[in-house]
This record gives sequence, C-alpha cells and structure tokens, in this order.
Amino acid sequence: SLGYPTKHQRGFVYSAADIYFSAITPSASGGQPASAFFMIRDGIPATAVMAALLLNLIMYTMAVITFGLFALILYPEIFLHFSPLCKVFILIGIITLTALALGFYLLMRKQQLLQKLALGMASLLDRLHCHRLDDALEEYRQCVDLIFGKRKMLLQVYLLNLLQRLSQLLVTVFTFLAMHGNPARLIKLFATQIYVVLGSNSMPVPGAMGVADYLMINGYMELMTKEQAYRLEILSRGLSFYTCMILSMIVTGIGYLLLKKNTRGNNKT
Repeated sequence: SLGYPTKHQRGFVYSAADIYFSAITPSASGGQPASAFFMIRDGIPATAVMAALLLNLIMYTMAVITFGLFALILYPEIFLHFSPLCKVFILIGIITLTALALGFYLLMRKQQLLQKLALGMASLLDRLHCHRLDDALEEYRQCVDLIFGKRKMLLQVYLLNLLQRLSQLLVTVFTFLAMHGNPARLIKLFATQIYVVLGSNSMPVPGAMGVADYLMINGYMELMTKEQAYRLEILSRGLSFYTCMILSMIVTGIGYLLLKKNTRGNNKT
C-alpha cells in the first residue's frame, strides 16, 4: 500500500522476526527493530518502514483494546474474581495500552512531536546534519499522509490484527474443548483469556513469562478444578506461545541465512 510491494514469503519472514524477538525481549521491545532490519535490507526506505510498523502497532493495540472493552462491558464480574495482584496487572495493562494507542497516533499525525523528539536526540548526539533530518521527516510525513488517505487499507489492517489476536485467544478455548471441558463455560473462559492478555501484555518480562502463567491459572481456577487449570495453562500456553515462538525462530533463522547468501552473491557479481 505504500508503494513497495514484497513477496508473501518475505512478509512472512518480517512477521516471524517480529514474533520471535517480541517473545525473547522485555515488553516485546525487540520485535519491531528485528522486522525493520529485514524490511530495510529488502530495499524498503526506513521512513516507510517506520510508518508501516507504527500503523501496525496502533492497530494491534486497538485490537487488544477492542477485546478488552468486550470483556469489561459484558463480563466485569470475571475481573472481580481475580486476585488483588492480578487486578493490579490488568489495570496497569489497560492504562499502558490506552497511553500507547494515543502516543502512537500522535506520532503518526503530529509530525512536529516527532521532530522535537528527533532534535532533542540530535543535541545529545552532538553533530547531526539537520537537512537530512528534515528530508527524513518529510518522507515520513508523505508516507503517513498516504496511509491515512486510504481508509479501506486502515480498516483491513485493523481487521487483520483483530483476527490475529482472536486466533490466539481461541487457542485456549479449543484446548479446553479438547480436554472435554464444559461448553457452557466457553464464553467466560474466552473473557478470562482476554483479561490475561490485558494483564500480561505490558509487563517488562520477555514473553510475559511468569506473569501470563500466573494470570491464566488464577483465572482458570474460577471455572474449573486446580488440576484442570494447570493442565489447560500448560497446553494452551505451549501452543499459543512456545510452539509459535519456535516456528518463528526457525523461519527467522532461514530468512537471515538466505539474506546473507543473497548478499554474498550480489557482492561477487
């Protein structure tokens, strides 16, 4: 949509790098830079990469907030069943996600804020050619204007992020069904998993490990026995996080090796 079409398999590598490095760094801080590395090496300008990744972050955050509103409005009693510590995690997650959504939007639409931030960094770094900064900000502005001029594309990105998040939430639901769980509890289990995502999404722990597990077990035990809760947590977390992370690691590794091979071939040519 930004004028830099890529093959689907390359897009898959971008996504895999994002997922893998998000899983092994605090608060998913390494996912976007890893994805940007592959995109820039494929010849996409850094300004276009920055605009695209910011847009995806906004829509990912909006998708989580959408599900969060669903749980908070229709099933507030589930939140009340969590332990005090879990409630604190969930509230921190809600506040952080809302702040991030507003912050990302301002960076996309208010380029003067980005310019002030960049100039502040420039003064610390000592010598930075301001005309290069101005050129980069102008290119960035053009990319952002192009994005917000395509409402259909914005809706598509939002819906795709919504479906991606839904697919991860449903892992727990289908795992529960595979364990012969009571179908009458599915919607409450789904809402519980949403609260788990809200509470673990912003924790400064790689892959939210420990935090997500604690929230899952604490929430599940309101709907089933302790033994079933532990079993469901291990199985669903293993599928939605660890299996996904391992597959993403393999894809990222293959993508990097192919990139190095192509670079050597071009250098020889």
